Amino acid sequence: MRTTNWDQVRQRLLALHEQRAAHDDDPAATILAAPLTEAQVDEAERQFGVTFPADYRDFLLKVSAGGHFPRELRPGPSGWHWADDGDTDLTRLGTPFPDHDTAWAAADEHWDNAPREEDHDTTEDWLDARAAWSDAAEAAERDRVTGAVFLKGHGHNFSALLVVTGPHRGEMWFDGRPTCDRLNPLLTDEGRPAGFTDWYLDWLRHEEPLITPEQREADRRRRPVGKETPIWLRWFDTWGEENCGH
Repeated sequence: MRTTNWDQVRQRLLALHEQRAAHDDDPAATILAAPLTEAQVDEAERQFGVTFPADYRDFLLKVSAGGHFPRELRPGPSGWHWADDGDTDLTRLGTPFPDHDTAWAAADEHWDNAPREEDHDTTEDWLDARAAWSDAAEAAERDRVTGAVFLKGHGHNFSALLVVTGPHRGEMWFDGRPTCDRLNPLLTDEGRPAGFTDWYLDWLRHEEPLITPEQREADRRRRPVGKETPIWLRWFDTWGEENCGH
């Protein structure tokens, strides 16, 4: 079983943020919250009714509560939440992340059965039916991502999700619904579902500078040909029939 030296990861992250603070024009890229305490993580887990995957829990305790990447887990007037996150259903994190195809089909059924005006006696009845249909369809979409945290937004409503409940617990998924209505598991170089550690360390490796030619060559040798795209970006490389086909 692979172990991660999170203390070393924190040092790498601090070095990266120090470098960015000196040279980066984007203040958001230098945001880094302190790690959480065991009591704080326990409190958040009790509120959500879940136990975080072990590697994400270790990250929160030993590296950082988050910031630029991933979103920060923080307390607020209404309890614990992830900063700048309006998509995670905090009240349903304990509801297992569903089978993708089953949940997709259920949502499609709602979207495909919009009320028709000619089937209603009055325009008011039709508008009421459409409002109820729209609410049901939106609820079906929310059902597709229960048990998952929208851990990082990537613009244009794309997001990386960490599954915290259900058979896929611990896996990172990509919400590609803005393009083709699918969610897809993010994969490692070996083709297995990426966990939080895979996803985060891969991001860190691509962000931090490689100082010497020897380091750069060693890094090149470590990674198979064709796998230089960061894990979180790979979905965009194969967004066609492979990921969008039914």
